[in-house]
Amino acid sequence: MHFPVRATVAVCMVCAAYAACPAQAQVTQAPPQSGSPSATDSTPGTTSAVPLFVANSQLVPGWSFTLAPYGWLASVNAKINTPTPGGGVATTDVHVPFEDLLRDLRFGVLLAGEARYDRFSVLTDIMYLNLGLGLSAARVSSVTPGPGGRINIPVGLQASASTGLGTTVWTLAGGYTLASGGWGHVDAIAGTRLLAVDVTANYNLTANIYLPPPNGSTIALAKNGSLGANVADWDAIVGARGRFDIPNGNFFVPFYLDVGTGALPLTWQAFTGLGYHTTWADYSLGYRYLDFQTNGSSPVKNLAMGGVMVAASFHF
Repeated sequence: MHFPVRATVAVCMVCAAYAACPAQAQVTQAPPQSGSPSATDSTPGTTSAVPLFVANSQLVPGWSFTLAPYGWLASVNAKINTPTPGGGVATTDVHVPFEDLLRDLRFGVLLAGEARYDRFSVLTDIMYLNLGLGLSAARVSSVTPGPGGRINIPVGLQASASTGLGTTVWTLAGGYTLASGGWGHVDAIAGTRLLAVDVTANYNLTANIYLPPPNGSTIALAKNGSLGANVADWDAIVGARGRFDIPNGNFFVPFYLDVGTGALPLTWQAFTGLGYHTTWADYSLGYRYLDFQTNGSSPVKNLAMGGVMVAASFHF
């Protein structure tokens, strides 16, 4: 069973077990006594730490830690440039609908975590997906033999293709709680994000692709071959995260938004959904979108992922 499926099943089983014990769903705190330190609200006792996309229990002074495995049923769309033996560049179009992700997934790791000291936090999120794609998901769509222009490759010339796509997205950031209260809290974050892509495409065309006249006898792309490229780009990011607590219950609305630039012109991501808080773990279900926009010289022209995400956040 693939990792996102296992994560989803595990979360559902835990939620069902917890629902069977409603008496444990609430934690009653004695009201602060007049003149006590808590009556002045001098410490942030009603906020919640949010490791990227999910929220944990109430923030307490001192150190706290959170570990959040998650599953993400996302669609994948990308354009990837790979060098050709003749010195040109071939473009491979990748489109994996969310319903086909589990079928094409070879291996995946999706994990977020946080270390927090009072209002300060360090958060990280690591995602690695290794996809094995057939012709329906990835095809060589064009070749650019040089500065002379691009040659589009008709779909009918694609006899077969086998593409391996390994994608690593790692986010590392620091955060600070700007505002908090019974309504929830908001953190400002700043950090960095890595996009690392390794692609290998074995293709089979029904005919060679030739340059247009007057060099029409020169092969721009042979009918059979293998193409490959890898890239590792870093961007700086800034953003905000937090949660809004729904009154008179354990439900809350988590949110996350960041934007950045650096080696790539633009990257951004966003998440929101619905969460449920318990004394030892929080659960979230929502929609996450991640996007990279690159320049013309980058092997990855663009990469976008979006879909439903489910997460369990365990706090220590």
